[in-house]
Order: sequence, then structure tokens, then C-alpha cells
Amino acid sequence: MESWQIIIFITIVLIIYLLALTKIKIQHAQCKSISKKISAKVIEYKMEHGSPLGDDGSRYYAYVKIELENKEFIHQKLEHVIGHVSLSPFKKGEKIDVFWYGEKLFYWNSYQTGIFKFLPSKWGF
Repeated sequence: MESWQIIIFITIVLIIYLLALTKIKIQHAQCKSISKKISAKVIEYKMEHGSPLGDDGSRYYAYVKIELENKEFIHQKLEHVIGHVSLSPFKKGEKIDVFWYGEKLFYWNSYQTGIFKFLPSKWGF
């Protein structure tokens, strides 16, 4: 392959990758738009195994505490936070915003850091 062909190939791959990331961010924004923002407190991190990604599956997950209206609490695993580079993006005791989508709890501001903050939250051409 000549150098111009390599540059075109890399450019196409990069555009496809950015479109895929944009689609993921848009899906998250759509789920968030129909959900209620909930305040939660990070209480601990646990290493869990069995990732569907085909790797060794070991990942740290944040567990949060959500206070209910009747003064009771729920301890719940926060789904993997995208857009953060550290294994523990939150400090223990930190208050964060989350939302339920289906049976899973997600971080409200996922996709608002790193390269994701530059990608659109909706298709609008």
C-alpha cells in the first residue's frame, strides 16, 4: 500500500470509530432524558469478575447508597463509568448523580469527559 492509501484507510477507520462513540453517547442521552436524576453517595469499590467483553473480566465497580423517601437505603452497583480513565473515578463519600434505566444504575454525567465531551448528544444534521 502506498502512503496515501494508508492515510485514507486510517481516516476512514477513525471516522467509523467516532461515529460508533457518538451513537453510544446518544443512546445514553436518550436513556437519561426519560429518567429521573437521583443523588447517591459512593460507599465502596468492589472487584468483580465475568465481563462479557471476553477479557479476564476483572473490573472495579463503584457501589453507591441511595436514600429512599422512607429513610431507608439501597446499596447498588453503579454500572461501569465511561469517559473516566481511572479505576476509581469517584472518591468514597462523594455525592454523584445517577439514574435508573431498566434494572441498572448509571452515572448521570457519563460521556461528559475526555473525547466524549466533544461528541454530539443527538443526531442533528
